[in-house]
Amino acid sequence: MTTGLLLFLGLALLGGLPALYLYLKGEPPVPGRAFFLGLRLTTVLIVAILLVNPSLPGTDGPEPEATRWMLIDGTRALDLPDEGGQPVQVAVLDRAQEATQEGARLALLGANEPEGVDILTLQDAPRRPSIRNVHPSLLRLAEAGADSIVLVSPFRMTFSELTHALDGLPAGVGLEQVGGPVRNAGILELELPRRVPAGDPVEGSVLFFGEGGEPNDSVLIRVEARGEVVTEELHPLPPPGQPARATLQLPPEADTGTVRYSARAVLEGDIFSADDHRVGYVRVGPPEGGILLVSLSPDWEPRVLLPVLESVSGLPGEGYLQVAADRWLVLGEGSASPGPVESQIFRDRLGQAGLLVVHGVDSAAPEWLEAAVQTHPRIIHLPAGQAGAALASLSPAGARPGEWSPVAELPPSPVAPYLAELPLANLPPLTDLRPAGMDGGTAALAVRPPGGGDPLAALILREGEGGRSAVALARGFWRWGHRGGPAREAYRALWAGVASWILSPEAPGPEGRIRSTEPVVSMEEASEWEALGQGGRILELSFFPQETGAQPSDPGEASGSPVHTRRVTLDERGRGYVDPLPSGQWVWHGEVVDPLGPDVEGETAVVDTGMLEVEPWSGALVHPPLDSLPDPSDFRRDGEPIRTAGGGGRPLRTHPLPYLLLIVLLSLEWVGRRRAGLR
Repeated sequence: MTTGLLLFLGLALLGGLPALYLYLKGEPPVPGRAFFLGLRLTTVLIVAILLVNPSLPGTDGPEPEATRWMLIDGTRALDLPDEGGQPVQVAVLDRAQEATQEGARLALLGANEPEGVDILTLQDAPRRPSIRNVHPSLLRLAEAGADSIVLVSPFRMTFSELTHALDGLPAGVGLEQVGGPVRNAGILELELPRRVPAGDPVEGSVLFFGEGGEPNDSVLIRVEARGEVVTEELHPLPPPGQPARATLQLPPEADTGTVRYSARAVLEGDIFSADDHRVGYVRVGPPEGGILLVSLSPDWEPRVLLPVLESVSGLPGEGYLQVAADRWLVLGEGSASPGPVESQIFRDRLGQAGLLVVHGVDSAAPEWLEAAVQTHPRIIHLPAGQAGAALASLSPAGARPGEWSPVAELPPSPVAPYLAELPLANLPPLTDLRPAGMDGGTAALAVRPPGGGDPLAALILREGEGGRSAVALARGFWRWGHRGGPAREAYRALWAGVASWILSPEAPGPEGRIRSTEPVVSMEEASEWEALGQGGRILELSFFPQETGAQPSDPGEASGSPVHTRRVTLDERGRGYVDPLPSGQWVWHGEVVDPLGPDVEGETAVVDTGMLEVEPWSGALVHPPLDSLPDPSDFRRDGEPIRTAGGGGRPLRTHPLPYLLLIVLLSLEWVGRRRAGLR
């Protein structure tokens, strides 16, 4: 109680003192000023009371039967058989029927909030993804006035996750565990390279798990490609909760193209098949319209930048680092090489790359690289010296040493929306800035000199008849991407904005501007989609079964009606999440439209098509069930036992009267101020 009183007094002072100063010193002495001040102080007091959220004494609140809830974890683990051979769902429905007869309400566990249901809806409700963080749903029911909650779940989570969910809840909680350990093996991850050269072996790995095993139990990992088994290996069944990783050495693929690989875990007596199978796609052969990075000096930047550009653009990438005269080390995932190679293996593809990245040019560049740069329409320059700047058609002064701190105020540019609200001033500094004139370019990022002074451009964007390019005038961007947290987010956002502008529809670029960030998703998870340069617009997607909806040559063509449709508003970076889809291989047709209708200038809508595979995979059994459950009565809130059924009254936040009173007071003050001539 002492803590709540102190909190109330602090909030009241925090909101009341500005109101007193405003009306007594900051406003002219109009008639009725004291009345307006009283209205403002009363509003502040009500808000402070709501933030403290005391419980109302007496019986004012929901009836006792309306404050008891049964929260059910509707995971696929309910389909498993119990000791009697019946699905666990049967016992859950029986227990729910008893609870409703006793006056309790039913709800299904959700990722952010519960969903209220009745017994009939519960019987037909589809299974939900496994949710290990149950705290939000418990808290939401408690804030809605629940006095007691019974959580019915298989409790396939860690002990610490469950205790965290119970800590500090303003309602009594009971735990009822259903189901138990079963015999099962599954695949958690299938990791494969995005691309391999034709004729090279495919190296990857499988992360698998299991439970209910016996001594000397083994699980068979089988991998298929093009409908044929390419490898089978036996591995010991890992202990529950301890996944094991198996490396894959798959035979080379002679034919180029996209190859679908499927990995399956086979265990005798496995009773849950939804987690046995995972799928991955590998591009065999050279990249087509992808990213080609050429580096002439050793640095961390290429290794950090290349995977980020691949991720934000959706294009395959490869990189080459010069280690000697015409000897190059291969960079990039899926491009491993036993030793240096000659430039001839990639020189012919310079002009075909969708995005060319030239890094580390300090002295004279090879003639073939200079020729490619002069004609390529989409380039990112990261020069290391005067020659590199000249290759980017700039005439900068010499490098200025020291640490140059990024400026939080962004200059107007196409990259600015990507970096908005990011803590740029707290990022690691850049080095070796080479000031340059804009020469028709636009500054996308500014830095401040070490000793203070006017900001200078550290990255410029240039556009001309030959295409678009970005030029980094400083070095050390990789330090942002090498770190985690906000620094890496800023690094990704920066190059996402640059790639979006260079590859935007207005500039020459590859087709396929709408894409799913992953070619394969689980039916239990939302899929992430991108449309570069289309932030703030609406993405409309239609999905057709692959066997009946063959991919048309024109994205606008489609026969029949779509089986599923989705509509999502893209964020400022052109990204959005689409609700989960049923399992299957889908042909999708996407169109980006303006939220207010067709563009007044007649701009053509962005239309695209592609393939998406949705796995029938479930993570319901990834974690084994808990052997023992904590005692909820051991948890306290503010040093006192948590509230149990029938005690403590109704939380004030759940009562409508304070909110109605706030609306009335604010309206009276606003009308009175306007009539008195105040703003």
